[in-house]
Amino acid sequence: MFFVNRKEIRTKKKELNVLGDVITIINQYFPELINKFDGLTDLRHQSYVEYKMKVIFMVRLLALMCEIKSMHELTREFNTNEAIENIAQICGLKLEEIPHCDTINDVFKNIKVEEIEQIRKYMITRLIRNKMLDRYKIRGQYYHVIVDGTGLATSRKKYNENCLVKNKTDKNGKEYQEYSTYVLEAKLVVGDMVFSIGSEFVENEDEKVEKQDCETKAFKRLAEKIKKEYPRLRIIISGDALYASKPVMDICNEKGWKYIIRFKEGSIPTLYKEFETIVKTDNESKIKNYSYVTKLEYQGYKTNVIKYAEDNNGTEFVYITDLNITKQNIKETIYIGRKRWKIENEGFNIQKNGTFDIGHLYSKNQTAIKVHYLMIQIAHIIRQLLENGIKEIKELGLKIKEISQMLKTWLISKKKFIATLAERKIQLRFE
Repeated sequence: MFFVNRKEIRTKKKELNVLGDVITIINQYFPELINKFDGLTDLRHQSYVEYKMKVIFMVRLLALMCEIKSMHELTREFNTNEAIENIAQICGLKLEEIPHCDTINDVFKNIKVEEIEQIRKYMITRLIRNKMLDRYKIRGQYYHVIVDGTGLATSRKKYNENCLVKNKTDKNGKEYQEYSTYVLEAKLVVGDMVFSIGSEFVENEDEKVEKQDCETKAFKRLAEKIKKEYPRLRIIISGDALYASKPVMDICNEKGWKYIIRFKEGSIPTLYKEFETIVKTDNESKIKNYSYVTKLEYQGYKTNVIKYAEDNNGTEFVYITDLNITKQNIKETIYIGRKRWKIENEGFNIQKNGTFDIGHLYSKNQTAIKVHYLMIQIAHIIRQLLENGIKEIKELGLKIKEISQMLKTWLISKKKFIATLAERKIQLRFE
Protein backbone atom coordinates (compact mmCIF):
# COMPACT_ATOMS: atom_id res chain seq x y z
CA MET A 1 0.00 0.00 0.00
CA PHE A 2 1.12 3.56 -0.78
CA PHE A 3 1.92 5.74 2.27
CA VAL A 4 3.06 9.38 2.25
CA ASN A 5 3.15 12.05 4.94
CA ARG A 6 1.31 15.35 4.63
CA LYS A 7 4.35 17.27 3.37
CA GLU A 8 4.95 14.69 0.64
CA ILE A 9 1.28 14.94 -0.36
CA ARG A 10 1.56 18.74 -0.70
CA THR A 11 4.71 18.38 -2.78
CA LYS A 12 3.25 15.73 -5.04
CA LYS A 13 0.05 17.74 -5.56
CA LYS A 14 2.12 20.76 -6.54
CA GLU A 15 4.09 18.69 -9.05
CA LEU A 16 1.01 16.99 -10.50
CA ASN A 17 0.13 18.50 -13.89
CA VAL A 18 -3.43 17.23 -14.29
CA LEU A 19 -4.13 19.44 -17.30
CA GLY A 20 -1.04 18.02 -18.97
CA ASP A 21 -2.43 14.55 -18.24
CA VAL A 22 -5.76 15.49 -19.85
CA ILE A 23 -4.11 16.78 -23.01
CA THR A 24 -1.81 13.75 -23.14
CA ILE A 25 -4.82 11.42 -22.82
CA ILE A 26 -6.49 13.25 -25.72
CA ASN A 27 -3.33 13.25 -27.87
CA GLN A 28 -2.41 9.65 -27.10
CA TYR A 29 -5.77 7.89 -26.95
CA PHE A 30 -7.97 10.16 -29.09
CA PRO A 31 -5.45 11.78 -31.48
CA GLU A 32 -8.10 12.91 -33.97
CA LEU A 33 -10.48 14.44 -31.43
CA ILE A 34 -9.53 18.11 -31.84
CA ASN A 35 -9.46 17.81 -35.64
CA LYS A 36 -12.86 16.14 -35.56
CA PHE A 37 -14.23 19.14 -33.71
CA ASP A 38 -12.72 21.35 -36.39
CA GLY A 39 -14.35 19.22 -39.10
CA LEU A 40 -17.91 19.70 -37.84
CA THR A 41 -20.31 21.20 -40.37
CA ASP A 42 -20.08 24.96 -39.94
CA LEU A 43 -23.21 26.85 -41.02
CA ARG A 44 -21.87 30.25 -40.02
CA HIS A 45 -21.31 32.91 -42.68
CA GLN A 46 -17.57 32.50 -43.11
CA SER A 47 -16.87 36.21 -43.53
CA TYR A 48 -18.05 36.75 -39.95
CA VAL A 49 -16.30 33.77 -38.37
CA GLU A 50 -13.84 34.78 -35.65
CA TYR A 51 -13.20 31.41 -33.96
CA LYS A 52 -12.56 28.04 -35.52
CA MET A 53 -14.86 25.19 -34.55
CA LYS A 54 -12.10 23.45 -32.62
CA VAL A 55 -11.72 26.54 -30.42
CA ILE A 56 -15.47 26.69 -29.75
CA PHE A 57 -15.64 23.03 -28.78
CA MET A 58 -12.37 22.77 -26.87
CA VAL A 59 -13.31 25.78 -24.75
CA ARG A 60 -16.61 24.08 -23.92
CA LEU A 61 -14.90 20.73 -23.26
CA LEU A 62 -12.26 22.26 -20.99
CA ALA A 63 -14.89 24.20 -19.04
CA LEU A 64 -16.76 20.96 -18.39
CA MET A 65 -13.53 19.23 -17.35
CA CYS A 66 -12.89 22.08 -14.87
CA GLU A 67 -16.39 21.70 -13.36
CA ILE A 68 -17.51 25.13 -14.56
CA LYS A 69 -21.28 24.85 -14.29
CA SER A 70 -22.67 27.77 -16.29
CA MET A 71 -21.90 29.41 -19.60
CA HIS A 72 -21.43 32.87 -18.06
CA GLU A 73 -19.04 31.41 -15.49
CA LEU A 74 -17.06 29.96 -18.39
CA THR A 75 -16.64 33.42 -19.89
CA ARG A 76 -15.54 34.91 -16.55
CA GLU A 77 -13.14 32.14 -15.49
CA PHE A 78 -11.37 31.82 -18.85
CA ASN A 79 -10.83 35.56 -19.18
CA THR A 80 -7.12 35.43 -18.31
CA ASN A 81 -4.07 35.82 -20.52
CA GLU A 82 -2.84 32.42 -19.36
CA ALA A 83 -6.11 30.68 -20.28
CA ILE A 84 -6.14 32.30 -23.71
CA GLU A 85 -2.52 31.31 -24.34
CA ASN A 86 -2.99 27.75 -23.08
CA ILE A 87 -6.15 27.17 -25.14
CA ALA A 88 -4.36 28.60 -28.17
CA GLN A 89 -1.52 26.10 -27.66
CA ILE A 90 -3.93 23.21 -27.25
CA CYS A 91 -5.68 24.15 -30.49
CA GLY A 92 -2.42 24.86 -32.33
CA LEU A 93 -3.12 28.47 -33.31
CA LYS A 94 -3.01 32.07 -32.09
CA LEU A 95 -5.82 33.66 -30.10
CA GLU A 96 -6.42 37.18 -28.86
CA GLU A 97 -9.54 36.19 -26.91
CA ILE A 98 -11.67 33.13 -26.28
CA PRO A 99 -15.25 32.89 -27.56
CA HIS A 100 -17.96 34.42 -25.38
CA CYS A 101 -20.59 32.05 -24.00
CA ASP A 102 -23.23 33.54 -26.31
CA THR A 103 -21.01 32.78 -29.30
CA ILE A 104 -20.69 29.15 -28.20
CA ASN A 105 -24.44 28.79 -27.79
CA ASP A 106 -25.11 30.40 -31.18
CA VAL A 107 -22.85 27.79 -32.79
CA PHE A 108 -24.43 24.92 -30.82
CA LYS A 109 -27.91 25.86 -32.12
CA ASN A 110 -26.87 24.96 -35.66
CA ILE A 111 -24.73 21.87 -35.10
CA LYS A 112 -25.72 18.51 -36.57
CA VAL A 113 -26.27 16.43 -33.44
CA GLU A 114 -25.41 13.24 -35.34
CA GLU A 115 -21.88 14.56 -35.94
CA ILE A 116 -21.28 14.95 -32.19
CA GLU A 117 -22.60 11.42 -31.70
CA GLN A 118 -20.05 10.24 -34.26
CA ILE A 119 -17.25 11.87 -32.26
CA ARG A 120 -18.40 9.97 -29.16
CA LYS A 121 -18.48 6.77 -31.23
CA TYR A 122 -14.90 7.46 -32.39
CA MET A 123 -13.76 7.66 -28.76
CA ILE A 124 -15.53 4.49 -27.64
CA THR A 125 -14.34 2.60 -30.72
CA ARG A 126 -10.76 3.66 -30.04
CA LEU A 127 -10.93 2.27 -26.51
CA ILE A 128 -12.48 -1.01 -27.69
CA ARG A 129 -10.08 -1.51 -30.60
CA ASN A 130 -7.09 -0.79 -28.38
CA LYS A 131 -8.38 -3.62 -26.15
CA MET A 132 -8.40 -1.32 -23.14
CA LEU A 133 -11.81 -2.63 -22.08
CA ASP A 134 -11.39 -6.35 -22.81
CA ARG A 135 -10.80 -7.29 -19.19
CA TYR A 136 -14.29 -6.03 -18.30
CA LYS A 137 -16.18 -8.33 -20.64
CA ILE A 138 -18.77 -10.48 -18.91
CA ARG A 139 -18.02 -14.19 -19.22
CA GLY A 140 -15.14 -13.21 -21.47
CA GLN A 141 -17.36 -12.14 -24.37
CA TYR A 142 -20.13 -9.65 -23.54
CA TYR A 143 -20.01 -5.92 -22.88
CA HIS A 144 -22.46 -4.80 -20.22
CA VAL A 145 -24.73 -1.94 -21.33
CA ILE A 146 -27.12 -0.39 -18.84
CA VAL A 147 -30.12 1.58 -20.06
CA ASP A 148 -31.86 4.21 -17.99
CA GLY A 149 -33.51 7.59 -18.39
CA THR A 150 -33.11 10.87 -16.58
CA GLY A 151 -34.65 14.30 -16.61
CA LEU A 152 -32.49 17.27 -17.45
CA ALA A 153 -33.80 20.84 -17.08
CA THR A 154 -37.28 21.40 -15.64
CA SER A 155 -39.35 24.57 -15.61
CA ARG A 156 -42.90 25.78 -15.14
CA LYS A 157 -42.38 27.81 -18.29
CA LYS A 158 -42.22 26.21 -21.72
CA TYR A 159 -38.69 26.87 -22.98
CA ASN A 160 -38.97 25.20 -26.41
CA GLU A 161 -41.46 23.32 -28.57
CA ASN A 162 -39.93 19.91 -27.81
CA CYS A 163 -40.40 19.99 -24.04
CA LEU A 164 -42.26 17.18 -22.38
CA VAL A 165 -45.11 18.36 -20.19
CA LYS A 166 -46.54 16.80 -17.04
CA ASN A 167 -49.61 17.76 -15.05
CA LYS A 168 -48.52 18.22 -11.42
CA THR A 169 -49.89 19.48 -8.12
CA ASP A 170 -47.95 21.61 -5.65
CA LYS A 171 -47.99 21.25 -1.86
CA ASN A 172 -50.97 23.61 -1.64
CA GLY A 173 -53.02 21.48 -4.00
CA LYS A 174 -52.68 23.89 -6.90
CA GLU A 175 -52.35 22.24 -10.31
CA TYR A 176 -49.66 23.31 -12.72
CA GLN A 177 -47.75 22.04 -15.75
CA GLU A 178 -44.05 21.18 -15.59
CA TYR A 179 -41.91 21.30 -18.74
CA SER A 180 -38.76 19.23 -19.02
CA THR A 181 -36.15 17.58 -21.20
CA TYR A 182 -35.69 13.84 -20.78
CA VAL A 183 -33.03 11.55 -22.22
CA LEU A 184 -32.68 7.78 -22.40
CA GLU A 185 -29.07 6.79 -22.01
CA ALA A 186 -27.08 3.64 -22.77
CA LYS A 187 -23.86 3.35 -20.78
CA LEU A 188 -21.09 0.82 -21.11
CA VAL A 189 -20.05 -0.48 -17.68
CA VAL A 190 -16.31 -1.13 -17.46
CA GLY A 191 -15.04 -1.69 -13.94
CA ASP A 192 -15.63 1.50 -11.95
CA MET A 193 -16.35 3.53 -15.10
CA VAL A 194 -19.47 4.07 -17.17
CA PHE A 195 -19.09 5.41 -20.72
CA SER A 196 -21.98 6.79 -22.72
CA ILE A 197 -22.43 4.92 -26.01
CA GLY A 198 -25.92 6.06 -26.98
CA SER A 199 -28.41 8.81 -26.13
CA GLU A 200 -32.01 9.15 -27.26
CA PHE A 201 -34.07 12.18 -26.30
CA VAL A 202 -37.68 11.68 -25.34
CA GLU A 203 -39.41 14.57 -27.08
CA ASN A 204 -42.86 16.09 -27.32
CA GLU A 205 -44.88 14.82 -30.29
CA ASP A 206 -48.22 16.30 -29.30
CA GLU A 207 -49.60 18.98 -27.00
CA LYS A 208 -51.77 16.32 -25.36
CA VAL A 209 -49.96 14.74 -22.41
CA GLU A 210 -51.24 11.24 -23.17
CA LYS A 211 -49.88 11.34 -26.75
CA GLN A 212 -46.33 12.33 -25.91
CA ASP A 213 -43.20 10.35 -26.60
CA CYS A 214 -42.17 7.88 -23.88
CA GLU A 215 -39.17 5.89 -22.64
CA THR A 216 -40.29 2.60 -24.19
CA LYS A 217 -40.58 4.19 -27.65
CA ALA A 218 -37.21 5.83 -27.15
CA PHE A 219 -35.60 2.48 -26.26
CA LYS A 220 -36.56 1.07 -29.64
CA ARG A 221 -34.91 4.02 -31.38
CA LEU A 222 -31.88 3.82 -29.08
CA ALA A 223 -31.45 0.10 -29.79
CA GLU A 224 -31.45 0.80 -33.53
CA LYS A 225 -28.74 3.43 -33.05
CA ILE A 226 -26.52 1.19 -30.94
CA LYS A 227 -26.80 -1.73 -33.37
CA LYS A 228 -26.01 0.53 -36.31
CA GLU A 229 -23.00 2.13 -34.61
CA TYR A 230 -21.63 -1.05 -32.98
CA PRO A 231 -22.92 -3.88 -35.20
CA ARG A 232 -20.52 -6.55 -33.95
CA LEU A 233 -20.48 -5.62 -30.28
CA ARG A 234 -21.71 -8.48 -28.13
CA ILE A 235 -23.94 -6.89 -25.53
CA ILE A 236 -25.87 -7.71 -22.37
CA ILE A 237 -28.64 -5.18 -21.80
CA SER A 238 -29.66 -4.25 -18.25
CA GLY A 239 -32.49 -2.03 -17.12
CA ASP A 240 -35.12 -1.52 -14.46
CA ALA A 241 -38.40 -3.43 -14.27
CA LEU A 242 -39.91 -1.26 -17.01
CA TYR A 243 -37.83 -3.26 -19.51
CA ALA A 244 -39.06 -6.69 -18.38
CA SER A 245 -41.40 -7.09 -21.33
CA LYS A 246 -41.86 -8.99 -24.58
CA PRO A 247 -41.05 -5.95 -26.80
CA VAL A 248 -37.64 -5.66 -25.12
CA MET A 249 -37.07 -9.41 -25.47
CA ASP A 250 -37.99 -9.08 -29.16
CA ILE A 251 -35.48 -6.27 -29.65
CA CYS A 252 -32.68 -8.18 -27.89
CA ASN A 253 -33.45 -11.31 -29.89
CA GLU A 254 -33.47 -9.37 -33.15
CA LYS A 255 -30.17 -7.60 -32.35
CA GLY A 256 -28.44 -10.74 -31.07
CA TRP A 257 -28.10 -9.29 -27.57
CA LYS A 258 -28.51 -10.90 -24.16
CA TYR A 259 -30.47 -9.31 -21.33
CA ILE A 260 -30.58 -9.28 -17.54
CA ILE A 261 -33.38 -7.05 -16.27
CA ARG A 262 -34.79 -6.21 -12.86
CA PHE A 263 -37.99 -8.21 -12.38
CA LYS A 264 -40.96 -7.25 -10.22
CA GLU A 265 -44.34 -8.83 -9.68
CA GLY A 266 -46.06 -6.15 -11.71
CA SER A 267 -43.76 -6.52 -14.72
CA ILE A 268 -45.12 -9.83 -16.06
CA PRO A 269 -47.51 -11.03 -13.31
CA THR A 270 -48.17 -14.51 -14.73
CA LEU A 271 -44.47 -15.28 -15.16
CA TYR A 272 -43.59 -13.90 -11.73
CA LYS A 273 -46.29 -16.02 -10.10
CA GLU A 274 -45.09 -19.11 -11.98
CA PHE A 275 -41.54 -18.52 -10.73
CA GLU A 276 -42.70 -18.05 -7.13
CA THR A 277 -44.74 -21.26 -7.30
CA ILE A 278 -42.02 -23.42 -8.84
CA VAL A 279 -39.12 -22.13 -6.75
CA LYS A 280 -40.82 -23.19 -3.50
CA THR A 281 -40.50 -26.87 -4.41
CA ASP A 282 -37.95 -26.96 -7.22
CA ASN A 283 -35.26 -24.35 -6.55
CA GLU A 284 -32.36 -25.17 -8.88
CA SER A 285 -29.89 -23.42 -6.56
CA LYS A 286 -28.42 -25.11 -3.51
CA ILE A 287 -26.69 -21.95 -2.28
CA LYS A 288 -28.20 -20.13 0.68
CA ASN A 289 -30.11 -16.95 -0.25
CA TYR A 290 -29.90 -17.71 -3.97
CA SER A 291 -32.67 -19.23 -6.04
CA TYR A 292 -33.44 -19.65 -9.72
CA VAL A 293 -35.70 -21.42 -12.18
CA THR A 294 -34.61 -21.91 -15.79
CA LYS A 295 -36.41 -22.37 -19.11
CA LEU A 296 -39.67 -20.73 -18.14
CA GLU A 297 -41.97 -20.34 -21.15
CA TYR A 298 -43.14 -16.84 -22.04
CA GLN A 299 -44.58 -15.62 -25.35
CA GLY A 300 -42.46 -17.99 -27.43
CA TYR A 301 -39.28 -17.44 -25.40
CA LYS A 302 -37.50 -19.55 -22.81
CA THR A 303 -36.22 -17.35 -20.04
CA ASN A 304 -34.74 -17.66 -16.56
CA VAL A 305 -35.65 -15.96 -13.29
CA ILE A 306 -33.04 -15.57 -10.56
CA LYS A 307 -33.29 -14.16 -7.03
CA TYR A 308 -31.02 -13.16 -4.18
CA ALA A 309 -32.35 -12.36 -0.68
CA GLU A 310 -30.19 -10.45 1.78
CA ASP A 311 -29.98 -11.82 5.33
CA ASN A 312 -29.80 -8.55 7.21
CA ASN A 313 -32.90 -6.78 5.91
CA GLY A 314 -34.74 -9.25 3.72
CA THR A 315 -34.28 -7.15 0.58
CA GLU A 316 -34.75 -9.24 -2.55
CA PHE A 317 -33.14 -8.76 -5.94
CA VAL A 318 -34.98 -10.56 -8.73
CA TYR A 319 -33.94 -10.61 -12.39
CA ILE A 320 -35.18 -12.06 -15.63
CA THR A 321 -32.43 -13.13 -18.02
CA ASP A 322 -31.61 -15.27 -21.02
CA LEU A 323 -28.04 -15.81 -19.82
CA ASN A 324 -27.18 -19.42 -19.12
CA ILE A 325 -27.61 -20.03 -15.38
CA THR A 326 -25.83 -22.74 -13.42
CA LYS A 327 -24.97 -23.47 -9.79
CA GLN A 328 -21.45 -22.31 -10.57
CA ASN A 329 -22.36 -18.90 -12.00
CA ILE A 330 -25.49 -17.85 -10.08
CA LYS A 331 -23.57 -15.55 -7.71
CA GLU A 332 -21.72 -13.90 -10.57
CA THR A 333 -24.98 -13.43 -12.51
CA ILE A 334 -26.73 -11.76 -9.57
CA TYR A 335 -23.71 -9.47 -9.26
CA ILE A 336 -24.07 -8.55 -12.95
CA GLY A 337 -27.71 -7.68 -12.40
CA ARG A 338 -26.95 -5.50 -9.40
CA LYS A 339 -24.45 -3.42 -11.38
CA ARG A 340 -27.37 -1.35 -12.62
CA TRP A 341 -26.79 1.08 -9.75
CA LYS A 342 -23.61 2.21 -11.51
CA ILE A 343 -25.52 4.26 -14.06
CA GLU A 344 -27.20 6.04 -11.14
CA ASN A 345 -23.98 6.69 -9.20
CA GLU A 346 -21.03 6.90 -11.59
CA GLY A 347 -23.34 7.89 -14.45
CA PHE A 348 -26.24 10.18 -13.75
CA ASN A 349 -25.48 11.06 -10.13
CA ILE A 350 -22.04 12.55 -10.88
CA GLN A 351 -23.37 14.25 -13.99
CA LYS A 352 -26.42 15.62 -12.21
CA ASN A 353 -25.17 16.44 -8.71
CA GLY A 354 -21.42 16.46 -9.15
CA THR A 355 -19.04 17.57 -11.87
CA PHE A 356 -21.27 18.39 -14.82
CA ASP A 357 -24.68 19.61 -13.60
CA ILE A 358 -26.75 18.12 -16.46
CA GLY A 359 -29.85 19.64 -14.86
CA HIS A 360 -28.63 23.17 -15.67
CA LEU A 361 -30.36 24.80 -18.66
CA TYR A 362 -27.29 25.78 -20.69
CA SER A 363 -29.54 26.88 -23.55
CA LYS A 364 -33.27 26.99 -24.29
CA ASN A 365 -32.74 25.80 -27.85
CA GLN A 366 -33.41 22.06 -28.23
CA THR A 367 -30.48 21.40 -30.57
CA ALA A 368 -28.07 23.27 -28.30
CA ILE A 369 -29.42 21.35 -25.28
CA LYS A 370 -28.53 18.10 -27.04
CA VAL A 371 -25.06 19.31 -28.03
CA HIS A 372 -24.31 20.43 -24.46
CA TYR A 373 -25.50 17.06 -23.15
CA LEU A 374 -23.32 15.11 -25.60
CA MET A 375 -20.32 17.29 -24.78
CA ILE A 376 -20.85 16.34 -21.13
CA GLN A 377 -20.74 12.67 -22.14
CA ILE A 378 -17.47 13.24 -24.03
CA ALA A 379 -15.97 15.18 -21.11
CA HIS A 380 -17.05 12.46 -18.68
CA ILE A 381 -15.24 9.78 -20.70
CA ILE A 382 -11.98 11.73 -20.48
CA ARG A 383 -12.45 12.60 -16.79
CA GLN A 384 -13.02 8.95 -15.89
CA LEU A 385 -9.87 7.90 -17.75
CA LEU A 386 -7.98 10.61 -15.85
CA GLU A 387 -9.42 9.78 -12.42
CA ASN A 388 -9.20 6.00 -12.73
CA GLY A 389 -6.15 5.56 -14.93
CA ILE A 390 -3.49 7.99 -13.65
CA LYS A 391 -1.43 6.33 -10.92
CA GLU A 392 -0.52 9.54 -9.06
CA ILE A 393 -4.14 10.70 -8.82
CA LYS A 394 -5.21 7.38 -7.33
CA GLU A 395 -2.25 7.22 -4.94
CA LEU A 396 -2.96 10.69 -3.58
CA GLY A 397 -6.65 9.87 -3.19
CA LEU A 398 -7.68 13.13 -4.85
CA LYS A 399 -11.36 13.95 -4.66
CA ILE A 400 -13.31 14.86 -7.78
CA LYS A 401 -13.62 18.54 -6.81
CA GLU A 402 -9.88 18.71 -6.07
CA ILE A 403 -9.10 17.45 -9.56
CA SER A 404 -11.50 19.98 -11.07
CA GLN A 405 -9.89 22.84 -9.14
CA MET A 406 -6.38 21.70 -10.10
CA LEU A 407 -7.41 21.52 -13.77
CA LYS A 408 -8.83 25.04 -13.63
CA THR A 409 -5.77 26.42 -11.81
CA TRP A 410 -3.41 24.97 -14.42
CA LEU A 411 -5.54 26.28 -17.28
CA ILE A 412 -6.23 29.85 -16.14
CA SER A 413 -3.07 30.77 -14.24
CA LYS A 414 -0.06 28.80 -15.54
CA LYS A 415 1.78 29.50 -18.77
CA LYS A 416 3.16 27.13 -21.37
CA PHE A 417 2.19 23.96 -19.55
CA ILE A 418 1.95 22.19 -22.91
CA ALA A 419 5.51 22.91 -24.07
CA THR A 420 6.90 19.58 -22.87
CA LEU A 421 3.95 17.39 -23.89
CA ALA A 422 4.90 16.60 -27.49
CA GLU A 423 6.84 13.44 -26.68
CA ARG A 424 5.10 12.64 -23.39
CA LYS A 425 3.46 9.23 -22.98
CA ILE A 426 1.34 7.89 -20.17
CA GLN A 427 0.05 4.45 -19.37
CA LEU A 428 -3.50 4.33 -18.08
CA ARG A 429 -3.81 1.60 -15.46
CA PHE A 430 -7.19 0.52 -14.13
CA GLU A 431 -7.71 -1.65 -11.09
